[in-house]
Amino acid sequence: MIGIIPNRTLARFWHAATVLLVILSVGTQLLLVIGNVNIGFGPSNAPLGQRIFEFFSYFTVESNIFVGVATGMLFMRPDRDGAFWRVLRIGSMFGITVTLAIYHFILSPLAAFTGIASASNIGLHYVVPIFAILGWIFFGPHPRVTWRALLLAALWPASYIVLTIAQGAVTGFYPYPFVNITKLGFTTVAVNGVGVILLLLAVGALYLLLDNLIARRQTTKHADALLTR
Repeated sequence: MIGIIPNRTLARFWHAATVLLVILSVGTQLLLVIGNVNIGFGPSNAPLGQRIFEFFSYFTVESNIFVGVATGMLFMRPDRDGAFWRVLRIGSMFGITVTLAIYHFILSPLAAFTGIASASNIGLHYVVPIFAILGWIFFGPHPRVTWRALLLAALWPASYIVLTIAQGAVTGFYPYPFVNITKLGFTTVAVNGVGVILLLLAVGALYLLLDNLIARRQTTKHADALLTR
């Protein structure tokens, strides 16, 4: 069973398009960082290596990369399954969904993009998430989400928040204002971190519910088709 649209060719086309969008969006942003071009938060006086390190410290970038890897694996095999892939898939999905939501409702007013930086930003925060979500709904594969995979995937954002706070304490760089322990204090940042993790788990639980509903619907349709033969 693949998804609502059980067409492997169309599924592979969609997955290929999603991977291409990830490559273009992440790649363009990375080139702008290397060139020290304003990507919304102003050029940096930091050395190249530090700028690249900070670029990959963004949850948005990591979410896009995970989407690219998981979707690329689906391009090769649209009905893919496996314990590791399930964790990667649900992690990429709740990560990219929350990336879209947090950026749109909280972070977008903080950034002023122009030119190609604006296009790549739209790709990272809107186009890739929408393609990933629609691809998951229509091409699945379903069912693949389990509580075990969801909880294991949650180790990524949990470790991300801890490492981000530790990194900021040493370097002074915080990729997001709600984890800036210097300005907000430990208690506020801890509450923010727990809130983000709970939000991710809630989104993951919603994916679990939808995954089961879609799979059940597809099973019913398949059974009905057999009865009408």
